[in-house]
Amino acid sequence: MKVIVSHENLDFDGIASMIACSKLNPEATVVFSGRINNDVKKFHSLYKNILPIKSANEIDLAGIKELIIVDVNSSKRIGKFKEVVNQEIPITIYDHHKETEDTIAKAHKIMKPYGSCTAILVELIKEKNIPITSFEATLFVVGIYTDTNCLTFSSTKSQDAAAVAYLLEKGADLEIVNSFIQTSFGNEHDQLFLDLILNMETIEVNNYRIILSVYENDHFIGELGYIAGKMLEIKNCDAVFLLVRMENRCYLVGRSLKDDINVPYILEEFNGKGHDKAASAVVKNGEVEVLKEGLLEALHKKIKPQIIARDIMNYPVKTVFEDMNIEEVSKIMLRYGHTGMPVIKENEIIGIISRTDVDKAMQHGLGHAPVKGFMTREVKTISPTTSLSEINDLLVRNNIGRLPVIEDHKVIGIVTRTDLLRMLHGNNHPYWYKQNFNEKETEIKCLDRMKHLPEETYDFLELVGKIGDTLDKKVYVVGGFVRDLLLKRDNDDIDIVVEGDGVLFAEELNQELKGKLLTHEEFGTASIKLQNNNTIDIVSARREYYEYPAALPKVEKSSLWNDLFRRDFTINCMAIQLNSESFGKLIDYFGGLQDLKNRKIRVLYNLSFIEDPTRILRAIRFSARMGFSIENETKNFIMEAIRDQMITKVSDDRIREEISPMLEDENFIKYVITMQTFNLFEAIDTDLKVTKETMRKLGGIQETMDEFGKLSSQQPDIKRIIITQIFRDFPINRLYDILGKFVVNKLLADNIYYTLEAKEDLYQLLTTEDLDRFTLYNTLSQHSLEDLVFYYNDCEEAYIKHYITYYMLHLKNIKLSMSGEDLLKLNIKPGPIYKKVLEGVLKAKISGEIYTKSDEIDYAYGLYKEMKGEENV
Repeated sequence: MKVIVSHENLDFDGIASMIACSKLNPEATVVFSGRINNDVKKFHSLYKNILPIKSANEIDLAGIKELIIVDVNSSKRIGKFKEVVNQEIPITIYDHHKETEDTIAKAHKIMKPYGSCTAILVELIKEKNIPITSFEATLFVVGIYTDTNCLTFSSTKSQDAAAVAYLLEKGADLEIVNSFIQTSFGNEHDQLFLDLILNMETIEVNNYRIILSVYENDHFIGELGYIAGKMLEIKNCDAVFLLVRMENRCYLVGRSLKDDINVPYILEEFNGKGHDKAASAVVKNGEVEVLKEGLLEALHKKIKPQIIARDIMNYPVKTVFEDMNIEEVSKIMLRYGHTGMPVIKENEIIGIISRTDVDKAMQHGLGHAPVKGFMTREVKTISPTTSLSEINDLLVRNNIGRLPVIEDHKVIGIVTRTDLLRMLHGNNHPYWYKQNFNEKETEIKCLDRMKHLPEETYDFLELVGKIGDTLDKKVYVVGGFVRDLLLKRDNDDIDIVVEGDGVLFAEELNQELKGKLLTHEEFGTASIKLQNNNTIDIVSARREYYEYPAALPKVEKSSLWNDLFRRDFTINCMAIQLNSESFGKLIDYFGGLQDLKNRKIRVLYNLSFIEDPTRILRAIRFSARMGFSIENETKNFIMEAIRDQMITKVSDDRIREEISPMLEDENFIKYVITMQTFNLFEAIDTDLKVTKETMRKLGGIQETMDEFGKLSSQQPDIKRIIITQIFRDFPINRLYDILGKFVVNKLLADNIYYTLEAKEDLYQLLTTEDLDRFTLYNTLSQHSLEDLVFYYNDCEEAYIKHYITYYMLHLKNIKLSMSGEDLLKLNIKPGPIYKKVLEGVLKAKISGEIYTKSDEIDYAYGLYKEMKGEENV
């Protein structure tokens, strides 16, 4: 017999899941495992004629040959059926709850993190195109709605909504659904609800408002979960916990609105189970006061502290003085990108000046006026320990955009409306804000990936974290190392950021590493060269600003947020904390992880390419190298910067630093195509027009290289060939003006110039029919292998390709076997005649007149006698 069961105290998601599972397994028997809640009992009583569900006492356990469990994954909650779990029978679990240590290990599991278990089974019914009745569709919607609070819980997934849409198509009746999800209280429930309200006490735990209510009753009354939910709705609180003794059992029920109040985690020591924001536990013969004490202890121990101002504030704060004029303040705001700044007098805040106020003053020709005449004097401030909810209330209630953080009468930070929105609602919130007490997938991934690093690297990162602990400084590994770790790519380039004095940290670190330390106090940076020649870079967390477009950045110390914000793209703006308590924690303020998953290159702010135009080239390099696409808005920013000719403001050295790695890559053509897509070559120089013809020839370089690989064992410099091909149509008289952006070596620039200068004359000569062998040899032997590869790839004439191939196969390696010593043995006196004789012999050998060394000597002697008869010999 195949049996389908769910958990005790069965809810609508459980019964709906059992019926849905029976559609997938029509031969199975559906069985209640134990008690069912009152609403489900009423529903079943009304429809028991069409819901053939057996009770547990009707089933002989010995006859069970296969067990299917839905909406639960632990044997502790399936009543007497736990006795068959250890038997040698197949067990399948369909569930949306997380696995725990109590999960049945040997079972085949279909577990997905949806808001309801019913949605998982409806998805399978839809895939298999199994017909369902309108009644079944209605029941399935009830199951989904009750477990997701009508698709409003944060645990709800798109698959839950998709399942509801499918069920409505199949005839689900929302009026019936509504009648079962809107429970009305009976008299005894009304009294219980009133008693719990009267008994409730409000406690503050880590800036969260928690309601706790304790009650004792002689007989059992159900629906505690529903009552807790109603109390959460009507009371101004973050969570509700009920502790009710009925008969010989104590029932603990919790409901939460906050991700940081993880209810099953709090009820863990009472064997509580459920969802992150809704769970319950039952304790037999428990003592109410003992359980209350344990619950209070768990609340204080396990509720994560709410974010406070110190966690999200920007620091150090840029301020202005009251006697500064409006024009000065406007320039400072533009430099730092601020929309408002505190006004200071004698180190204390006396007002706030906004960008709007400054702009209005400038429009009225008041740039010379002091800022104190336009500032807002009634400043709302907060302390470093002000909670996120209080910050939200202040910003909304006062309709302001920023709150200075004050400590000891000094401004130590500032929190803006943008900071708050990023924390509360944005997709780019810091990882640690949304983390609950069960490790999130990204943190697990970081730890797991780090454990697969080379032992030497992992030990080094642990050491960095321990030194950070000793100095009481937060320390992180950042940038490309984090990106490549998440992409499972090797990267030995380790950059360490310290929130504090990076130089001091480097000195302490080097005490352990015994490397060569180089410090730059003025920048707060240091590097350690290790004995294996690897270099570790350590920097103080810092911010950068640009005094004018394309300038090198000015640097000052700041927070990790600002340090990451100064970087180029979101995928390079992630950090992993290394301190012992948070080792492996991913810090992702700007959505870099999501962009990695979506394979997107995204810039952080709209002036990024204006401030540093080399980021245009970097975006192209990352895009082509990693196979990522450049996000649409970032594309627009690139095009705007190119239209504004920002790239012309960048020095040759900085352009070359970005372009060189692209041209040295084996997939260089991807970079070139992307550069041309943005019309970047012409932006670098208006005469640098990379035509479709040039692009085609660039695409053929690798094939040409392969052909030459068959003709010569020598490996040509492909970068030189690529650059020569790019400049094939560039005006030769201006070539040196631009080559510095692509090559640093003067000799290499000269070679490229010579190759292109000689191109037309060479092509003209090589189109001659029946060109003699010596002329061909004499012409092509003057050119390097790189020249020949370029000419072969660039030309269109078959004659030219034929002559180059013939030279490589038959002429290039022809050398004389004889030397000047052989001429001396012929009693020929050394002198200029040696050169003439040897050149004549070589010409004869190339022309096919002679072959062996003996032939060469004979021919040389005859040539000498002939020359001797001439007057000029």
